[in-house]
Amino acid sequence: MAHLRLQSWEDSHAMERSKSKRASLLRKLVPHKTLSEETGHQSPLSHRSSPGSTRSSTPLPPSRFPSTSGIQEPLSIADISVHFSNLHTAITTHVRKYYSVADAEKRISQAVIEHGSTGINLPWLQILGLLGDGNTRLAMLALCITWTVLSRTLLLKLGTANSPGNTFLPPEIVECFQSFSLGKGAVTLGKDDTSPVDFSMLSRWKQLTAVLSRSTYVDDAFSLFDARTVNIERALKDLDPLLATYAISPDAEYSNNARLDDLRLVLRQGARFAFLLFGQPSFWKFDWRSDRAAKQGKTGTEVDPERKSSIETIGMAATTSVRLTNMEIVVWPTLVRVMDGEGVKLNCRDEGILIGEKRYLSDF
Repeated sequence: MAHLRLQSWEDSHAMERSKSKRASLLRKLVPHKTLSEETGHQSPLSHRSSPGSTRSSTPLPPSRFPSTSGIQEPLSIADISVHFSNLHTAITTHVRKYYSVADAEKRISQAVIEHGSTGINLPWLQILGLLGDGNTRLAMLALCITWTVLSRTLLLKLGTANSPGNTFLPPEIVECFQSFSLGKGAVTLGKDDTSPVDFSMLSRWKQLTAVLSRSTYVDDAFSLFDARTVNIERALKDLDPLLATYAISPDAEYSNNARLDDLRLVLRQGARFAFLLFGQPSFWKFDWRSDRAAKQGKTGTEVDPERKSSIETIGMAATTSVRLTNMEIVVWPTLVRVMDGEGVKLNCRDEGILIGEKRYLSDF
C-alpha cells in the first residue's frame, strides 16, 4: 500500500515539473505584455496607438514640444492694445508739450525735411506746407516721430527695421534672424510669397530668445550693455534738426535739454514696444493705407512701409496729379496680426486681428 502511495506521489511530481517546463518554454516563445498593455494604458515614451485608439498619430506642432514648455504665455490682444495706445499718447504728448505753432524763426531746408521724414511717401514741398501751417504742424511732427519709431519696430523686412544699424530691436537678434535665410531671399509676409523659413519654428525662436534675453532688454533696459542705445541715439539725431526748428524757445519753461531727454524717452518706449511684439508668437505689420483716399479712388500715394523705398516711390506724389488731403493722410496706423504662432496666415475677418484705431492728420 505504501509502495502505491509513493508511486502516485512521484507521478504527480513528474507531471508538475513537466507543466513548469512547458510554461517556461511558452514564456520564451510568446512576448510578455507590459503593465501598461495589460491595463490598457500606453507608455509615456511610446508614440504608437493601442488597437482601437482614436488618438491621432500626427506629430505634435512645435508649440507643444517639451522644450518650449517654459515659454511665457503670450499677452492678450487687450494688453498689446494698451501698450500700442500708450506709445501713441507718449508721442502726441511730447509734440504738444515741446513744439510751438507760432511762426518759425528760421527757414527749414529741403535736406532737413527729407532727412527727418525719410520713408514717408509725401513730397517734401507738401510736408513743408504742412509744417508751415500752425493748424497742421504738430500733426506732421507727430507723423515724423511715429514713422521713425514704427519703421524700426518689426522683425520682418518692413521699413528700416531689418537693418541692424537702424532697428529698435536688439541688433544681434536681427543679424541672427537674417542668417536664417542667407542666400534664400528675404523673409516676408506677402500673401503669395514663398518663405525660406518655417514660421512656426521662427515663432518659437522669437519667444525663446525674448525669454533668454529678458534680463538685458527688459529688466536692465538701456543700460551700458543694451545694444539698442546706439540706434536710438542715431534716430534722435536724424529727427532733431527738423524738430528743433519748431521747438519752444529754450528760454521758455522747457529747455532744449529737457526736450531731448523727453524725446529720448519716447524713442525708448518705442524700443520697448518693439521687443514686446518680438516676444509674442504672432507676426505683425502696420496698416498705413489711407481708407479715405481709397474711397476717392486714390492709390499709390499713401504711406506704405512694405513698399521698398526708391526714387520712384518717394517722388510719386510729387510727380503725379494725385495728392492726399489733410483728411486723407494717416498719422497713426493700425497694428495688424497677420500670422499666428503656427504659421497660419490670418485675414481681416478673424477675431483679434486689428489693434488700435487709425488716425488722420485732420483728426490731430
